[in-house]
Amino acid sequence: MDYSFDGSGNYYVPTGVIGLDVQLGGGVPPGTTILLLAEPGTGMEVFAHQFAYGGLVNDEDVFYFSSEHPLSEVMAGMNYFNWDIRKHLEEEKFEFIDAYSPRFYNILPKNLVSNLSAKDFLKKGTDSLNLLKSTVTQPRNRKYRGVIDSISYFLRSYELNNVLNVIEIISSMGKATGAVHLLLMTSGMHEPIVENNMKHICDGVIEFRMKERGSEVEHSILLRKMRGMIVPNRTISYVITSKGVELETTTRVL
Repeated sequence: MDYSFDGSGNYYVPTGVIGLDVQLGGGVPPGTTILLLAEPGTGMEVFAHQFAYGGLVNDEDVFYFSSEHPLSEVMAGMNYFNWDIRKHLEEEKFEFIDAYSPRFYNILPKNLVSNLSAKDFLKKGTDSLNLLKSTVTQPRNRKYRGVIDSISYFLRSYELNNVLNVIEIISSMGKATGAVHLLLMTSGMHEPIVENNMKHICDGVIEFRMKERGSEVEHSILLRKMRGMIVPNRTISYVITSKGVELETTTRVL
C-alpha cells in the first residue's frame, strides 16, 4: 500500500483524486471519516466512484454501500471513466452492498425483480440502518476503505440520533482499523441543524459547490476541515473530465 509521508513520521492515505491529495499534502490521515456535502449536479457520485477506485489502485479492499443506486448504475458510472471493477468484484476486493433494490422488492412488478440475487433477496426485509451497521462492523483482514451512498437516505428515513449513532460507529471502526470512510450527503436537502451535526461528527468535511456565471457554470470545492491538518482557506476550482474530478492546482486559484 502506498502512503505519503509528511516528514514528521505521519503518513496519509491517498484519496485517488490527485489534485485533492496535492492540496492536502498527500492525502488524508488514516481512520478519517469524510463527509462529502454536495449540491445536485456537482459530480458527487463521480468523486465517490473515483475515491473507491483509488482504494483499489492503492491495494485496499473497498466496500460500496448504496441506498441510492443498484450495482448496474454504479458500474456504468465507473466504466464511463474506464474504472473497470469487474476483476476486483470477482476477486472480492470490491464489495457492493445493495441497500437500494431490496427496498422496492415488494413494490415493483415481479418480472422487474426476477434477477435479484439470492443474497439481496434475503436482505429484502432487512432494516437498512441495521444493514449499514453490520456492514461497517464486519471484520476485515486487509486494509480497506468504504463509501456510503448516501447518508441523506438515512437522514430522511430515520431519527437523527439513530443515524448519528451509526456514524459514530463508522468513525470508531475507522480509527481502530485505519480505514477511510466517505459519506455522501446532498446539501440543501436537510435542516441546518442536521447539516451542522453531520459536519461536527465527521473528521473531514468537503463541500462541492456550483455557481452560474453568465452562460457558464463554475464548480468549486471547499475543504471545510480535516482532522489533524490545516486546510486551504479558499475555495478550489475543479472540472470533471474523462479522468474524473480534477482540481485546479495552478497559482491562479491562490
